[in-house]
Amino acid sequence: MDNETRAKIGSVAGQLVQQAMELGLTWDEAVAAFGLAAKAAAQAAESSGGKANEDCVAIARQRLDDAFALDVRVIVTIAESEPARGDVQDNPLLATARRRHGGRLH
Repeated sequence: MDNETRAKIGSVAGQLVQQAMELGLTWDEAVAAFGLAAKAAAQAAESSGGKANEDCVAIARQRLDDAFALDVRVIVTIAESEPARGDVQDNPLLATARRRHGGRLH
């Protein structure tokens, strides 16, 4: 995978996490949503008939598993221009992660 493709994928992943946070999803709800989106994309590719391999869902599962092997850095920031919507600590995605890791985000 070239650097441009990696950058595009990273951008999409960041946008998905941001959207999950804005919607108030917990981390496990966000992961379920991403998995569902991956399956829907694979089924759409499979039904389009444009792909030589018929088993796009199996490939999608492998891609998801491969993605877990990649290094990821998460930085949470709050823009000063955003209206006060509660503290980052009030966000369900971050709060559920904080409970699992003894109050620390990693």
